Amino acid sequence: MEIPENISFIISRLEAAGFAAYAVGGCVRDRLLGREPKDWDVCTSAEPAAVKGVFPDVKILDTGIKHGTVTLLLDGGVEVTTFRVDGKYRDSRRPESVSFTPNLMADLARRDFTVNAMAYSCRTGIIDPFGGREDLAAGIIRTVGAAEERFGEDALRILRALRFSVTLGFEIAPETSAAMLGLRHNLGRISAERVRAELVKALIGGKVKPQFMRLREVVAEIIPELRPCFGFEQRTVHHRYDVYEHILTAVDSCESREPAVKMALLLHDIMKPAMYKFKNGSAHFKGHPAAGAKKAADIMRRLKFDNKSIALAEKLVRFHDVRLRGGLPQILKLTRLVGDDDMPLLFAVMRADTLAQSEYRRAEKLALIDAGEANYRFALAHDLCRSLSGLAIGGADAAELGLSGREIGAALNCCLNAVMNGKIKNERAALLDCAAELKKRWHNL
Repeated sequence: MEIPENISFIISRLEAAGFAAYAVGGCVRDRLLGREPKDWDVCTSAEPAAVKGVFPDVKILDTGIKHGTVTLLLDGGVEVTTFRVDGKYRDSRRPESVSFTPNLMADLARRDFTVNAMAYSCRTGIIDPFGGREDLAAGIIRTVGAAEERFGEDALRILRALRFSVTLGFEIAPETSAAMLGLRHNLGRISAERVRAELVKALIGGKVKPQFMRLREVVAEIIPELRPCFGFEQRTVHHRYDVYEHILTAVDSCESREPAVKMALLLHDIMKPAMYKFKNGSAHFKGHPAAGAKKAADIMRRLKFDNKSIALAEKLVRFHDVRLRGGLPQILKLTRLVGDDDMPLLFAVMRADTLAQSEYRRAEKLALIDAGEANYRFALAHDLCRSLSGLAIGGADAAELGLSGREIGAALNCCLNAVMNGKIKNERAALLDCAAELKKRWHNL
């Protein structure tokens, strides 16, 4: 198996010093899958002090010294960790203690999944005591040892299993998924930051629908607000799926890898069950975008997303259901609310939402989105006015006409709407006439 030069160098020097050393974990898995590993990790029988002694000419950081990890600053940094065994887990997250061992097999036995419990060196080849290669070939995520024990030790592994199944496109072994469901209540002990990280990796890493459907109660453990969407029939010609399946289909219909976009799609219809009304033979969900935007922001704050991502997702949910039938004026007004940079993301959300609906008038809906995007590009190319800052007059001009206080803002907004609706040109003389006319009307002159 081909490995990078810096990894080969580290392993060879440790071996020459009398220690065992291997590339281990996800890098071995990815290489066997024909993928380029994001990171290469090395494990060794050498304890941290001994590692430092083997590499006196290399700068080393004590990045996780308590757990036997140091980072060699070679080509960006390589983590080298001593073989270890974990003590008892009492909080479903971290071992009470960690002890070093010279035994590679003991180290591999404490790892989460068989596909992550393989090691490699040029001297020994692949070491695979738990059938990782077999599970890779079969496309299976399976725990090392008893699933209940692995998930009982660290509940985060439940979300890691879900994430790996999505990103690798693998199935989850029946006994593993059963334990995930049985121990899902322990997810409440995991920090919001860790939960968010695993959720985002899954959402941007592959097709979530198969596993998020099968393990929906695991998903609901971290976002309980989704549970009312399970099996909630929409009872309208515009939809072929219940709310939850529609949501997942929309997530998978969007190619964006922007976390806020994926979160917006995951949460865009979350308030449909609460807003449901049945009238004239069809379901209606009036107000669900605005209610959903607020709920999405609450959920993302709970999961410790950054403020920028929260604001973006909230905006995308709020406007995802806008019907683009108003031509260029509507797009100018919508761009003012959404922002130039985020309009393409809104179109992506709208398109994914439409693709997850029934085929009823789908072509027409997609054509309207395409037309809206074309109008947006036209507005950018021709620098059409779509904000107060783009108006040819400002507050000082309005004040010179005798307007004051709130009248100035109101007049400028009226002028902007007139420009975006195509009623007047964005030219100083025309705008001053418009503002003067507004003054006469307001002052009854």
